Parts: sequence; C-alpha cells; structure tokens
Amino acid sequence: MQRTLWKKFSTFLIASTAAAALFLGGCEGDKGERGEPGQNATSFTNITSLTPQQQADLSFDQTNSTVTSVSISSPPVVKFKIVDSNGNPVVGIGTKNSTGQLQNLGFNLAKLVPGANGSPSHWVNYIVTTVPAAGSTTPAAASRPTSDREGTLIDNGDGTYQYTFARDITQIQSQVNAMTFSGNNRRSDLGDLTYQPNLTHRLVIQYGGTVLNTSPAIRFKNAINIVYDFVPATGQVVTSSTSGAQERNIVLTKYCNECHGNPGDPNNLNDRGYGLGITTPHSDRVDTRFCTICHTSQRAYGRAISVPVNGGFTGNVYVTADSATADVNTGDVQVMGEFVTMVHKIHMGSNLTQTGSNYAGLSFNEIVYPQDPALCRKCHRGDTAQQLAVTPQGNNWNTMPSRKACGSCHDNVHFSTGLNHDGNLVQTNDSACTGCHTPTGIQTSHARALASPLTPQPIAGLTNFEYQLSSATVNGTTNDLTVVFRILGNGTPVTLATAAPGLTAPLAGFTGGPAFLLAYARPQLETGAAVPADYNNLGKAAAQPDSISIASLLNTTTNAAVGSISGPDSNGFYMATIKSAAAFPVGAKMRAVAMQSYFTQTGFDPSIAGRHTKAVIIPVTGDTARRTVVDPDKCARCHEFFEAHGGQRVYQTQVCVTCHNPNLSTSGRIITDARLAGFTDLQREILLRWDPAFSVTTPGYALLFPETSNNFKDMIHGIHAGDSRTTPFRDVRGDRLAVIDAAEIAFPNLLSNCDACHLSAPAGTNRQTYKANLPANVLPSTHVTRSAAVVAGATTANITAARTTVPNDDDLVVGPITASCVSCHDSALAKAHMQANGAQLGAALNGPTYTDMGVPRNTFPSATEQCALCHGEGRVADVVEVHQR
Repeated sequence: MQRTLWKKFSTFLIASTAAAALFLGGCEGDKGERGEPGQNATSFTNITSLTPQQQADLSFDQTNSTVTSVSISSPPVVKFKIVDSNGNPVVGIGTKNSTGQLQNLGFNLAKLVPGANGSPSHWVNYIVTTVPAAGSTTPAAASRPTSDREGTLIDNGDGTYQYTFARDITQIQSQVNAMTFSGNNRRSDLGDLTYQPNLTHRLVIQYGGTVLNTSPAIRFKNAINIVYDFVPATGQVVTSSTSGAQERNIVLTKYCNECHGNPGDPNNLNDRGYGLGITTPHSDRVDTRFCTICHTSQRAYGRAISVPVNGGFTGNVYVTADSATADVNTGDVQVMGEFVTMVHKIHMGSNLTQTGSNYAGLSFNEIVYPQDPALCRKCHRGDTAQQLAVTPQGNNWNTMPSRKACGSCHDNVHFSTGLNHDGNLVQTNDSACTGCHTPTGIQTSHARALASPLTPQPIAGLTNFEYQLSSATVNGTTNDLTVVFRILGNGTPVTLATAAPGLTAPLAGFTGGPAFLLAYARPQLETGAAVPADYNNLGKAAAQPDSISIASLLNTTTNAAVGSISGPDSNGFYMATIKSAAAFPVGAKMRAVAMQSYFTQTGFDPSIAGRHTKAVIIPVTGDTARRTVVDPDKCARCHEFFEAHGGQRVYQTQVCVTCHNPNLSTSGRIITDARLAGFTDLQREILLRWDPAFSVTTPGYALLFPETSNNFKDMIHGIHAGDSRTTPFRDVRGDRLAVIDAAEIAFPNLLSNCDACHLSAPAGTNRQTYKANLPANVLPSTHVTRSAAVVAGATTANITAARTTVPNDDDLVVGPITASCVSCHDSALAKAHMQANGAQLGAALNGPTYTDMGVPRNTFPSATEQCALCHGEGRVADVVEVHQR
C-alpha cells in the first residue's frame, strides 16, 4: 500500500543537539617582540569532527554554496564550494566506500533538448552507464539515470573542492552505442546521448542522505542540492534573465513544501523552505530541479511494457502502452517514473480512470489528494513577474499542452486512436495541441466553481460570496443579541428579500442561505465557578451551538419569538436582532457569533450551484475571545478551500471549534437499525475491515461502533496521524452516516511539523499555540458520552438521551494535555509513560484508543497531569523543541 511507503520515509527524528567546545591553553614563557598583524582567522565546519547528530542538524547556505566553474573536454571537472548557514566553509567531505563510491556526495549532469513538433523541451541525463570497480573485469553497462560518485575529489581545505567525473560524457553516446541490448533493455529508451555543448546543461551536486556509521540510521535533515544551469560552449550561466538560452524551470520546490514540509518565508520565493526529500523516498534530493533530470523518460530502460486489460493493470507498472510495442517513444506510451507523468499521476490519485497503477510499490489509484487536482496553479505558478523570475516556464501548463502532460491526468484519453479525444481525434504528435487548447481555453476548462487564489477566474455566471461581521453586541438589560453583517456577491453588497410571511429564500435567484451560530462557555464540573477556556455550549444537546438562519429572521410567520432583520444601511450592512430566548443564556461568557452555510444558485447544475462561502466569526463586544491555535491559511496550503459538512462550514477553523468542542464525542452509536441499512457499499467495506462480522442486519450493531472524542484537536491530530498511529483513528457519525478511517490516510508532511497547522505567532514563533503549558481551565476531552443508564446497559435510546445532557458525570474523559499527545502518540509505551505521569487513560492503557478511553468525569482529578514538568516551556523535553526537525 502506498501509505507504507510514505510512512517509511516520513519518519522523524527527535534528538537534542550536542555542542562541541575547544579549549586552548599553554604555558607562558619569556615575551618576545610584537610581530606583524596576522591574517584574520577563518572558522571552518569540519564534517569529520562533528558527532552524527551534529551532522544531521547541519544546515547549509543555499545561496553561497555554489559551483564556481565547469570544464568539459573529456570527463567533466567541477569546482565548487559548500558553506553552512552560519557562513562557515564546510571541509572534510568526500569519504568513499569499499567500492570506491563517494558517500553522501553525488554529481549529476543532463542536457536540455529543445522541443519539436509542439512538444516541450526535455532533459536527457548523461549518467546512464555503470563504472566497474578498479580491477574488475565486468564491462560497463547501460542503466537508468544515476549519480557520478566514482570520480576524483580534491578537498582544498578551505571549503572549496574540485571533482573530476569518472564518466567521460563526451564519449557516452559512442560507449552506449557499442553495447548489446535485448529484451526490456531498449537502446531507444536512453535517448540521444550526444554531447552537445551549445545546449543548456544542468549540473546538480547533492550532499546529504544517511550519516555514516549510524545504526539505526540518522539522516541529514537539511540536505543540499547545488543546481547549476550553464552552456558548456560559452560558459554562460543560464538564469531567467539570460537572453536566448533554453530553460526549463516549471515547478518551484517552495510550492511542494507547502504540503510536504515548511515553505519558508511566503514573501520570498527564493526561500524554498524544507521538507521535499524528507517526506519522499530520497532524503538527499530536495530540489525539483534535481528531480527532473533523474526522473526522465530514460527511466523506461530495463522495464517491461504493461498493457491494460479492461482498463486496468496488474503487478508493478513502470511503462504503459495501449498495445504491445517495441518502442516506448511511440503511441500512447507513458513512462511512469518520468517526473511529469509520475507527479501528475500521484496527485490525480484516486481520480485516475485506469486502475492498478502500481509504481515501485506506490499505488497511485489509492492516493486521495486533499484538494481538486484541476487546480494546476498549486504547483505551476506564472501569474506575476516575481513568480516568472523563479519559474520562467511556470505557465507551461496552459501555454504548452502536450500528450504526455495532459494524458498523465486525463488517462482515459487515447491519442493514438482518438478515443475520448474530442470526437475521436487522432493525435500522433503535439504540433496541433495549441490549435484547440489555447491558454484561455485551458484555464477555463480547469476553472472551478468557487473563487480562490488558485482559481482566480472561476466558472462564468456563478456568484461568489463573502460574509462580513461588523459587530455582535448583547443588551445588558434585555439579553437580546444584535449582529451587524453584510454579504458581498462578486464584491458588491447584496440586497436581501423583504421580510414576508412564509419566506424561505432570502436572496432572489438563490435558495438556502447562511445562518448564525451562537457559541459560548459556562462553568462546568471541571472548572468550578471559573469560565472554561473552551466553548462548551452548556445546556445544549451534544454541546452544539444554536443556529439561527437568515431566512428564519425574515419569515414573519415564525420570527416573532426569534428576532428580525433591518436595513441595509448605505454601505450594505444589515442588523439582525435575535431575541433573548433564542440568543445566549444569561450569564454566558466567551460568547461568539459565526456566520456559515451557503446559498445555492438556481439555473445551474447542482454539482456547482452550491456557493460555498468562507465562514467568519466575531466575539461579542466586551467578551474575551477564545484563543486561536490553528492558522486556517495553513490548512489552505494542502486543502485550498477546505469544506466540511457538505460545504456548510468552510475554511475558518475558529468556527470549527464552536461545534467540535471538548464535550463532543462521535455519534455513531446512536444510529438506528433502519439508518444502518442505508450505509453505502464503500462504508460497509470499511466497517468490514474493522470487524469481519459486521452486518447491517445485526440488530443494534451500531452500539458496537467505536466512540472517541470529536474535540477539534483530538480529531484533527488523529486524522492527520493517519497510518502512523498504532490504532488508527476511527470515526462513525450518525447525523450524516459518515465513516472516517484514518488508516487510509498518509500525511504528506513531517508528522512532527506542528508548524504546518499551528499559528506562527507571536513574534514569528508558534510556541504559544502548542506548548505543554496550557491556559487555565482548558477542558478535558470527552471520549465516551454516557449516563448512569448507559453504564448499566447501553441502548440507542439512552445513549441518545445522554447526548442531550452533556456534560454527564459518567462521561469518559481524558485530560487536555494527554488528549493532545495521545492523538498521535498512541503506542502502548507512550500511553504507559503518560499514565505514569498523571494521565488518566482508563482501560485504554492496555487496549485500543477508542470506546474505552478515559475515566468518569466525576472521578477525574483536576490537576494530575505532570506533563509540563518535563515537556513545558524551557524544560528538558520542551514539546516545541522535541518536535523540531
């Protein structure tokens, strides 16, 4: 399964950094004459004197670590320097293994072949032969692209080096042509290897990988790839401003690191951040410019050609074709390891039509991409001068369509036969692609229904809304709530319908509409007379906030007890007055009003008519606002336009926590037998994985469903921990018959990278939002909702009743620090450690992390968690420090 592969390469290391000090001393003799001033001393970082952990933690200066020259007349000779992030030259690299290969250091060289017949340019890698060990009688053989590590390295002792390749790239073509090829070893797969010094070439130096002599293996966290584009004939360095030189820079590593790590400074596109390589199978390959010269079409060499049967493949699939062919450069052949094909198929994932795309153990079809794969701008950006400066070909996705690029996602299109291609149009080359697929046309066909940064021009004719909350005030005498709001439609304030009897559509041309959520906190058992630091909506069923729709406030038949709407004013703002009986309870604190849900536009296909709109939230004037922990803009890095509950709640995580508060647990156990019968085949498949005896015909089976916390932090940590947990997070919800199986989720980022979601403030640090020192009166998480009747014997009816009276004395709860940590760290050893330090896990200590987690609320001690003693701010195992890379 693909999750096993990603999990393997997403493992993170938690260790402290050791510091080395050098003390110099000596004896004092007779003092001589003062000499002439000496040279300024230079500090060096000597790899050979660093501990393994210091090597792993070493970071490099990506700007000043450079190639200074390349000469190619026989084997290439490269001069370069490596500098660490403190500005110190790095010396001592260049250890070789017993077979004469450099360790941690490699060199790669490719040429950029200009496009022809409408096809884009492509890289051809020269390093496609083996180098027999000294004294070996085995002749050199052809191979897929690899790195040159067998050459001669000279360490100048000052951070500069000279490397002479083992391979003479000027002779590679003749050497390969002299070899014998048979079977899947096809000479044509290796392409034209002629050395062409007038073309753009790319040299990449890689330093990283596994620290030598470490077991278990410790990896460099900050591997470096030095990328050097140049024209050998002239020595010209090729940059985005180079006139007349061919380039191919399409995808910026920074954009990959938005999901696969940390993208660094969002305002500096030259800051690529980190992550790529650590979260993928090659830890020393951290730059997409490197990826593209190894993952070329040459990866077809030595691979069998797979032909689909009934739209699917079996076994490992490396090269595909519609029918058996001897030449992978013809017809509908796809090289699955070629960068453009591989990355498109990975991100198209479960949307691919051809099944069984199993590349090197990675099953593309099983990958669920967390946003719409039609949003090409997620990876390809060329809309601004700043973007084009770093990726000059960032617009290739819409300016240079090709069968290879487009067909990698649209895999039901067969160009050689024309099947599914605009009226069965046969396409034998790319020369005519732009005739039909213009830049405007491609952008239009990839447009989505909702406006977003990656869809700046959504589908024409649809209205995109923005909700704005100006103020929320509570009258101290009447307890009435007044909310000042407005709604923008395509940037212009909308005019709501006039209040009328029976009104259901508050905006002409649309059905449905937004509603106000009213969240608050009141003291409960764990806080005594103090106000909790979390919403608890005390007194509401399942701890859920009340929802007051705009339509209900405009319906004069029923709004007398609810409230009304007046306005708009000259700026388009309306005033909603919600009467005390429908507003917040008297004495409630930390009150907040959210605006959520959406209009549905009439006259459009239902699949795009829902105008899902970002939710907004505002505290009641004078009340303390609930703390902000998660940055929704960071969620957008992977999810773009995150929509929950069918688009009712969108983007704003501060709205999520109004419902997903500490007193909410999963609701699957209240599902009736009749509703259970309505489960889909996919839901049944998941439930059968959990329990082979599952059957929708078993009376009361829902009572056996797992129950766990639906508090936002517990749920999100559990989902994102995915297949890394000992017992994957499981969630069955009765309101929507939803089943979540986190065992199928492979988190694309470093699981320890808390900054991927947490707010990076104040002062540029995220410490305040996930440190172990929690604010006072943070509530424990409810894992099982139950009453005395449920304890005596659970039934659908008494579990349902218990959910209307939360918090109950018999609910099973887990302390707030423990709840955060055990959501990811759920191994038996981790739980035993927590229990030994004050956690109250109940029966879950020796069992799964659901259904039996926690202790009864009325026996839960208020201050037993001792986590902060070691994991608190500045402590020996500060949770912020141990989650660093």
